[in-house]
Amino acid sequence: MHFKVETDYAIRMVDYLIRKKSIAGAVEISEESKVPLHFAKNILQKLASNDVVISYKGIHGGYEIGKKSEEISLYDVVNVTDGPLVLNRCIMKGEECPCKSDENCPYYEIFREASLELQKRLRGVKLSDLQHKN
Repeated sequence: MHFKVETDYAIRMVDYLIRKKSIAGAVEISEESKVPLHFAKNILQKLASNDVVISYKGIHGGYEIGKKSEEISLYDVVNVTDGPLVLNRCIMKGEECPCKSDENCPYYEIFREASLELQKRLRGVKLSDLQHKN
């Protein structure tokens, strides 16, 4: 299991905006985070629609962090691009277990517990804890 490249890009861009502490344009964010511009624009839209960043339109527009870094967990950013973190689709809401019965599946509980532990761990990591010390 690994995160999408898009998730790595999102983490880098959010990290940059936290350190910047002001509005930045998509080009600046792209350059400073080393994320291709077409990906940066798409990811910034997703981050904005999930309230991780705020988008400002117009000639002086751009993006800034949407909350205090103490209020944003690593899970919040990962969830925007990778979706819910589950190790097997059978434990996602709306999905049917191929075994047809969660109670009889020998793997279901292991995958569920591991998924919950991963989610808990990433929710416990606030982006303020990860900021580079300059």
